[in-house]
Amino acid sequence: MTIYNISTYIKTKTDPKYIVYEMELYKIDDKDNKVYALKSTGKQNLQADKRTLVHSSLDISDPENTSYILELNLFHKIGNDEYEVLPEPMTAIIPLKGFLITDKKWGPSREFEYNETTEKTQNGHVFIYSVKVSFKSRAFEVKEHPVGDQHDPFRKEKIEEGLAFRLAKLDYPNQDRSMLCGPAAFFYCLLIDRPDLYKQMVKELWESGKTKIGTLKLEPSYDCRHPTNFFKNEPPGYLPKVPAIDWITLASLRDTENSFFDYDSPNDNIPGITTAGDLKTWFKKAGAEIIYEINTKIINHITGPKLTLKDLCRLNSYVCEDTHVVMLITSRMFDKRILITTKNHWIVWADKLKLINGYEVTEQTPLTELVQLKCFSWGEVKNHLLKNTTLADVMQYSYAAFVISKIP
Repeated sequence: MTIYNISTYIKTKTDPKYIVYEMELYKIDDKDNKVYALKSTGKQNLQADKRTLVHSSLDISDPENTSYILELNLFHKIGNDEYEVLPEPMTAIIPLKGFLITDKKWGPSREFEYNETTEKTQNGHVFIYSVKVSFKSRAFEVKEHPVGDQHDPFRKEKIEEGLAFRLAKLDYPNQDRSMLCGPAAFFYCLLIDRPDLYKQMVKELWESGKTKIGTLKLEPSYDCRHPTNFFKNEPPGYLPKVPAIDWITLASLRDTENSFFDYDSPNDNIPGITTAGDLKTWFKKAGAEIIYEINTKIINHITGPKLTLKDLCRLNSYVCEDTHVVMLITSRMFDKRILITTKNHWIVWADKLKLINGYEVTEQTPLTELVQLKCFSWGEVKNHLLKNTTLADVMQYSYAAFVISKIP
């Protein structure tokens, strides 16, 4: 159990003596309830150095790499009156470790910034001050259907609609016509483990093109935020090749992590490829731990050894509510129309590898037995295996895997 000293800084040109804040720190549980690390501080005066006071948290048992949401509401002080100035509180993601050390990589996902202009008007003999707050504009736009166009895929209402479906688990991250299966696997796990952080990252990316979870920083390039060849070449002509909410998240992650190539179109192939090393690094930076791995070294991506029956059974042994099994396969396992049989697709298990009758596969299971595997792939969680898939087929098309703990 640990007590943390909670405080933050507000970047502002306004004299701090006119700013009052109210702050809390929390995460959202699976019943959509706030779990507080710091309950509301009540209204407090901002200090002269533009920092909040230091507030003691509750006694917390979570690991220090657990991410919380820091929420800040601001009020403008005029005389003895205080006026709420934000349409909604400002929020940012920060791991508990960020309150222990000064290293910026552990700091909040974005700065708290408050800019205003104050107009003085006269109404009779009473002066009224009107406070105007400035906000950053949205970060994503596509030239074929820009801001104001009825078919703008990145308009706020469209993203909020997609987010509502995700949070209700009516659909899942979808790479669609792109090579973004690696980022899709990451964001699927985040959505399952911490839907509150998934929501916050979508919000921050849409608003400013920047976000962070743990030490995993996402800051897509201008080209990624203004993609080309974004729409399907078929009627009605305005349907994106990748859902807009997924371009914002999946493409942002892939583009940020690319060293040499921009990822600025769903048509990009090589820049969209994700290695096991990439994917493991993303999970570790987000706070998860690698529990077990098979064939994940870069040399394995070249030589291409396949998983054995013993490997698959070992993976089965790790399937539980507190872990994710992430596996590299050839997508031919799910679709015979795909002719290539090399490793090209990341999936996440949602259940154990089982026989058709529901019994778990063991090392004594004949390779001719028909099997099923409920897993996440292409925006769906279901048994993606083709009809009459045998255990031998699964072994033929499976190449690498790793087991991670949940994202805290």
